[in-house]
Amino acid sequence: MTIRFPNLPFTFPVWALAFLGDVLAQSCWKDTKCTGPQTAAFPGEWEANLFSPSSRTVTPKAVYNLNTGGSPLVGSVSLASTQPGVYYDFGLEVGGVVAIDFSVASVNGEGALGIAFTEAKDWIGPVSDSSSGVFERNDGALYANFTSAGNYTYVMPDEQLRGGFRYMTLFLVGASSSGSINNVSLELSFQPTWSNLQAYQGYFHSSDDLLNKIWYSGAYTIQTNALHPSTGRSWPAPASQWANNGNIGTGDTINTDGAKRDRTVWPGDMGVAIPAAFYSTGDIESVKNSLATLYSIQAENGLLPFSGPPLLAVDSDTYHMWTMIGTYNYVLYSGDVDFVQGIWSKYLAAMTFVTNQLDSSLGLLNITGYTNDWGRFDVDNTQASAQMLYYRTLITGSALATWIGDTTGINSTWLGAAAELKSAINSQLWDESYGAFDDSIEKRENNTSLYPQDGNALALLFGVVNATSDQALDISTSLTKNWTPIGAESPELSGEVSTFISSFEIQAHLLAGQTQRALDLIRTSWGWYLNNENGTQSTMVEGYLVDGTFGYRHDAGYGEDYSYTSHSHLDPGYPVSGSFREGSTLTWTTLDGWATGPVTALTEYVLGLSITSLAGSTWRIAPQFGDLTHAEGGFTTSLGKYFLNWNTSSDGSYALEYSVPQGTSGVLVLPAPSRGENYRVKVDGKEITMNQWKSAADAEGNRQLYMTQGTGGEHRIEVN
Repeated sequence: MTIRFPNLPFTFPVWALAFLGDVLAQSCWKDTKCTGPQTAAFPGEWEANLFSPSSRTVTPKAVYNLNTGGSPLVGSVSLASTQPGVYYDFGLEVGGVVAIDFSVASVNGEGALGIAFTEAKDWIGPVSDSSSGVFERNDGALYANFTSAGNYTYVMPDEQLRGGFRYMTLFLVGASSSGSINNVSLELSFQPTWSNLQAYQGYFHSSDDLLNKIWYSGAYTIQTNALHPSTGRSWPAPASQWANNGNIGTGDTINTDGAKRDRTVWPGDMGVAIPAAFYSTGDIESVKNSLATLYSIQAENGLLPFSGPPLLAVDSDTYHMWTMIGTYNYVLYSGDVDFVQGIWSKYLAAMTFVTNQLDSSLGLLNITGYTNDWGRFDVDNTQASAQMLYYRTLITGSALATWIGDTTGINSTWLGAAAELKSAINSQLWDESYGAFDDSIEKRENNTSLYPQDGNALALLFGVVNATSDQALDISTSLTKNWTPIGAESPELSGEVSTFISSFEIQAHLLAGQTQRALDLIRTSWGWYLNNENGTQSTMVEGYLVDGTFGYRHDAGYGEDYSYTSHSHLDPGYPVSGSFREGSTLTWTTLDGWATGPVTALTEYVLGLSITSLAGSTWRIAPQFGDLTHAEGGFTTSLGKYFLNWNTSSDGSYALEYSVPQGTSGVLVLPAPSRGENYRVKVDGKEITMNQWKSAADAEGNRQLYMTQGTGGEHRIEVN
């Protein structure tokens, strides 16, 4: 039997026509060595959903009159200092170095071409949206000065590259200045080690076009956040405008929190961005360099940083643990055991640091003094999400110890500690009457009970609660109480939608077997933003207000600056107040890359394809159909390609095909077509009896599923 990967003609639908003037030549960023993949691992019709351009040099999609808007302008664009100017629409999120050819027809004395940028349509104009982190001033604009008529070429200085924007405004200043814009181009600076920005090593495609686009917008967000370490945001910020020549880490590419800002390594990314990068672009080199950077600045007491350089924020237990969990994620997907062996002494010191904060009288972690977090209000000493993170840290730490061949027995010690912690969490923080975990003991005792989105979603995701239990269903149901027409409001950040925490919530619903809830939330939240004409319509935003405005965290660290919101965001970051190294004056921290949870949710849970041990030596296939009739996808590891394709019929029957590397093995967890009915199962054309399968009806709670062992190679299963 042969499974064929579709390889259909490459076409772009109208909605994706963003780069009308792409140049065919491909290269890496500046003098960066090209180490990325050269070709896509799974070419096919799904590439029509790619947002990533075919070239590193791109041109705008259209140009409009700044004052009147209306129809796009055609040909050479005229400007005068007596007029507002024009704005260029690149059609989607871009970032890098702009080059502008322009002519000056007249000038009286000194004049200049002004250049301003924004991600969202709301801030189109002569003043750029906010990125510097200094809220007492705006980012302003760049200026290309001139004193006489003639032809000019302006190339943006590398140190002032604009990391993330969709719109660029051009205007003239100076008495009696007039002229025209002849050509505009942009050299993209993200994904610096890739010569082919479309060489994705993973893919996803389904019967729902919106979900497909959301998946690829997550993948593109991952790309725009992969930067050369010499192009991070500088800190302290310059006195005016912005500077993106900060040294933020090691290597030639590094995973950061956002394209526009902060362009810095924040460990919160590790929980969302690492799996999303693995399943989509396949770029885990950037992840490795981020982790190496964080471990290189570990404090003597074992504390890992709240952020990487140059911010060097400190004092966060949760982000400390996100780095440790991220270490596990990286090693799982890469199989790079040498990396963890090289930092094992640092890892042990990190585990000792957090373990020493366990309150033996409660059996819970007490994070006093290290309460910086992702931006939520009111962090308490016994915060539920910190307990869930500690549980996951112990579990993943035990796996790492096993993988490196540790003989001290520390893996068993950590597993034992995790079991005790799990019991304490459920006895100390669970509220049976509400069907969810309290945010903390402190809030409950002060009669200010809050049932957090983060703590409850992570309880399911990390296994503190059995995902197939009634308790899991209670949590899933309680989380829906926070839903609004455009996403899930986070009780711990009232009035706002956090795509970081919602990324965990959708996975929690899927683990609880509530597939439709997860799909509905992805569509209403991420779908709302992707289709919002005021956004980038290509990437994932860090968050927004429940009234639909882009004022995320305006009153929680962002200085009431609505334009500071990052519209290409990966990780979770900043608290309302933060601690920094000596000499720093910043009083907040940041979040990004955390918005890409749908990538993992759709691949790992809905499609149902994931790996369970080093580099995919073992794997799991467990599809969840929801209201979809078809899904397919794949990814690559150092062992080879992994592929799954399933189709369902109206009578409940279905067929799936999968292909995994020879020498690997896995588990198939397959849904029964419907309860109480007889059905036939064929594996590779041969009908098998159900006593050859292990019923998982009891283990999977309300879901009637069957499990069987799978082997490497190409296989087809039919259930009728």
